[in-house]
Amino acid sequence: MNYYGFGNMKRETQDILLALLVLGFAFSIASFADSGYHVPALVAARTIIVSFIAVGIAFLGHELSHRQVARNYGGWAEFRLWPIGILMALITSFFGVILAAPGAVNIAGVYGNEKIGKTALAGPGFNLLAGFVFLLLSLLGILIRGLGGIILEISFLNFYLGAFNMIPIGPLDGAKVMRWDFRTFAVVFAVLIFMTVLVGFVIL
Repeated sequence: MNYYGFGNMKRETQDILLALLVLGFAFSIASFADSGYHVPALVAARTIIVSFIAVGIAFLGHELSHRQVARNYGGWAEFRLWPIGILMALITSFFGVILAAPGAVNIAGVYGNEKIGKTALAGPGFNLLAGFVFLLLSLLGILIRGLGGIILEISFLNFYLGAFNMIPIGPLDGAKVMRWDFRTFAVVFAVLIFMTVLVGFVIL
């Protein structure tokens, strides 16, 4: 069944894979930009691998959380690529900062500010939880040389992606959450920003 353009699982899978590919390389490029692109081969390989692992967890978890909550409400939800967002992610990555909006879960059949707000919050909510989980795991990871730093980078990317999507403008999650409940929006956004800055400072 196809409803308002939904029901095309093949297209959704292709869009997700392409978004993962682009975001993985975008975060790798941003890391290289921070060091002036003077990166030894082994360090570059590690950066790319870690970027793809981190993006896979943070991005997939974020989008699938949106989709699952929307479907729990009886709606239709599928991820769709945003070509302009893909281009923006690649361009901004060369400046060391990424506008991570390669696409979004399109939703139909979910109505009311509360349901829409909770569906929107599901993505950043996943990132917030995952960020803290990997932050705690990084403390254990420091016992194994190099592993703590890798896990910390996964934590950072979750906080960063969650904070970016909670910006209350346009189609981003923050605008929908704020319309539903300003206090929830303010608390989640503030914690995500704080943790992004804190973990980012530790990594640097």
